[in-house]
Amino acid sequence: MAVLNSGLQTGWTPEDYGKLVDLVIAEKSVAFQAGTVIATQNETIRFPMLKADPAVGWYAENTQISLTDPTTDELVVTPKAVKGLTQISTEAAEDSNPAVADQVGRGLARNIAKKIDAAFFGNTVTNGPSGLLSLAGVNVVDTGTVTLTSLDPFHEAKAAALADGAELSVFILAPDVALTLSKAKTATGANTGLLDVNGVGDGVTLAGVPVLVSTDVAAGNAWGLDGSQVMVVQRTGTKVIRSIDAAFDYDAVQVRATARVGFGFANPAGVVRLYDAA
Repeated sequence: MAVLNSGLQTGWTPEDYGKLVDLVIAEKSVAFQAGTVIATQNETIRFPMLKADPAVGWYAENTQISLTDPTTDELVVTPKAVKGLTQISTEAAEDSNPAVADQVGRGLARNIAKKIDAAFFGNTVTNGPSGLLSLAGVNVVDTGTVTLTSLDPFHEAKAAALADGAELSVFILAPDVALTLSKAKTATGANTGLLDVNGVGDGVTLAGVPVLVSTDVAAGNAWGLDGSQVMVVQRTGTKVIRSIDAAFDYDAVQVRATARVGFGFANPAGVVRLYDAA
């Protein structure tokens, strides 16, 4: 008996899969949590930027006011494609249990989210968007040779960002930094933890700023970001396409997911990197 497309649709609707993948990406990707997510239908999106307000001054009564213009610019973001391909057996695809389709979709989504975060915290990426390490002019808080063991660098980061027109909304820590802070004590030989928490992780605050932890942040590093100045642009949502022909000789179904994502950093000077800069 022939296997018909209709037999696959019970546990497999590509449009719903795309929505599921998008939901998991939004849940798993630290970049999506740290920045401002913008959806677009266009190939490129342009954000107007006001770099300096019109000048003002004090004037005597009945004197002419000088005409001044604001300084403007634009931030151009072109989302790049991150793609995944997986293969499942026809038997699994025909299974009406939604859990089968759900697991396949979530597996694709996790891998896409991982690629997005690797690019976000990385430098330039071949065929992909440039990340935080590609930025010039970011603020640096030198933590020295000792891994972050106090809150002083985080207060310094807030002050540095504020001086450059940013208000930090999140700190993103490498796992080793989070662990070190979790184990830090109030004084040498003391048993009292520096922070009144069981561990430094997602949802904890440092210097009043919420924390996220990511394995894609380089060891010994932490980043401070103003989410309103970091644009994470997603184009058209994730598309999921299945084919019963591509793996014909395996009696299997291939599934392809394509997400288009780009990053825009409106104020690089407001980004703070905390690490041993020596």
